[in-house]
Amino acid sequence: MRLSYLLLVCVGNHPSDHDVNEFCSRSDLALRHQEGNVLLFTNDPDDIITVANGRGFVIGKLFRARGPGQQLKALSYDDELAVMESGGCRLVNEFWGNFVAIAINRNAINVVREPSGGLPCYWSQTGCVIAFSSDAEILVDWGVVGRSVDWKSVSRFLYHHQLPSEHTAVEGIMQLLPGSALSIVGSKVVATPLWNPWNHIEPNGASGPSSDRLLGVLGSTFSAWRSSFSRPLVGLSGGLDSSIVAACLAGAGSDFVCTTLTTADTTGNETEYARAVSAALGAELIEMPYIDRLIDLDRSVAEGIPFPCGKSHEQAYNHAIREAASTQNADAFFVGAGGDNVFYLTHSARPLADRFRKEGLSPGVMNTLRDICQITGAGVGEALIETVRLLFSRSKKMRWSAVSDYLHPDVIADERGRAVEHPWLSPPRDAPLAKLGHVAMILQAMNHVEHRDKQLAMPMISPLLSQPVVELCLSIPSWESCEGGVDRSVARRAFASVLPREVIERAGKGSPDGFIAQFIDRHRSQIIDRLCEGRLAGHGIIDRSAIEPLRRSSGGNGLNDCPRIMALLDAEAWSAHWSRA
Repeated sequence: MRLSYLLLVCVGNHPSDHDVNEFCSRSDLALRHQEGNVLLFTNDPDDIITVANGRGFVIGKLFRARGPGQQLKALSYDDELAVMESGGCRLVNEFWGNFVAIAINRNAINVVREPSGGLPCYWSQTGCVIAFSSDAEILVDWGVVGRSVDWKSVSRFLYHHQLPSEHTAVEGIMQLLPGSALSIVGSKVVATPLWNPWNHIEPNGASGPSSDRLLGVLGSTFSAWRSSFSRPLVGLSGGLDSSIVAACLAGAGSDFVCTTLTTADTTGNETEYARAVSAALGAELIEMPYIDRLIDLDRSVAEGIPFPCGKSHEQAYNHAIREAASTQNADAFFVGAGGDNVFYLTHSARPLADRFRKEGLSPGVMNTLRDICQITGAGVGEALIETVRLLFSRSKKMRWSAVSDYLHPDVIADERGRAVEHPWLSPPRDAPLAKLGHVAMILQAMNHVEHRDKQLAMPMISPLLSQPVVELCLSIPSWESCEGGVDRSVARRAFASVLPREVIERAGKGSPDGFIAQFIDRHRSQIIDRLCEGRLAGHGIIDRSAIEPLRRSSGGNGLNDCPRIMALLDAEAWSAHWSRA
């Protein structure tokens, strides 16, 4: 069951019994706890830990950072006391999981979201109620917010692609960022970051090869996840990251089944690799085709999320996953999302610059120079010039890659001048250069943690983004990630004896871009009309003059355009869902 919750903090009058009963009759949530002016509704009482006689709650999956890999169903008295005294902050330092917690004391009510962001937390404030929920639609159902699109924010999400924000694109709905707390004092609300990736950059008394340490942390992490789910379904793309997820579940003794999606386009067909992995692990593999008739351009895959973040073709993927989950009686969907980010897939000279800063002109630096040349295809001179540029660059600020394709020039000009803000984008002055990119990549992965398919009855788990894994990978020196001239080198070495050689040595992976390109060509006129005459164009977000030429260039759009076009189509459907009209 996918956990849903509604947490109400009443700063004025409490909701009447009639209001509560009417809401419960319209949803699958039930009132589970009430402590003073705090009411908690959920659809699953098993995923709630009550703390300090109702003065605190942990909603979701909770595990101890150091200890047996087992989901906690209760806290000891000492833990309860420490959690309450810290306003819930202790949960971020000594525990991990997918959870949102609340701690009630005399001075404030604190709502805490753990760093991986596995359980969403949207919130909205109306006259006398501050409401928090796993689902934006629940906030609408309760009545604290209506359906109204914030078009400026839509522009921001489409331009600053994959940048998490506390502001959503629906008026009145905010997001509590992962690793942050919201303190409520009276009717005043203040957000405070609790977890900082920069605190985990330097190894803390680390010993042994990084690949061994990674194996150990992944082993304990997956043992913990295994205690929460009896039969996971694994989305096995055939790439390294999803293969590692399957291997870790096998190592934890989990009863799981894999599924992979197939395409008629050979460049996107992962069947060969997925079969090799499932055979090596002794796991069942379900092969499902992408079916384009399942793509409904009037529906958004992200309609349950208060900002545009989906692509229309994902409907075909989601349908296949729902079918596989139903036939296999799966209770969770495990994916390899974020593996590239956490294991630091880089093709830059930053690891070489960092190793030179740490060791000077050492044999290790020469080895990393060779690795960088091999992984990037650059010559020695070119790599050295780029390294020197990095070392002497005055700007150590973190930048965010923008995506301006098909956006109106006014939107591009406006967003280009807007400051990019997030608590993780403020590194210390002496931060390693490669870690600027590593942290940014992990932040990008947050966009994929919440599964956009709200029709999937079970939770989606991104175990490679679990807090213990992220913290360990941040502590590994960047040059180890490209050792031997291959990306994600530490992860490859860790699983070299477990996964098939063709997967360990695989440089990339396929994608459904060929399938998408064929869909676009078959529906080109309809797609162009939809984009040029839709809400995004009407609000000056899409540049009609950039879209219109696609009508006359059948087969001419490059594969790199396909995901962007499908993202804009989904944003168009998303805006229709969240508009009052």
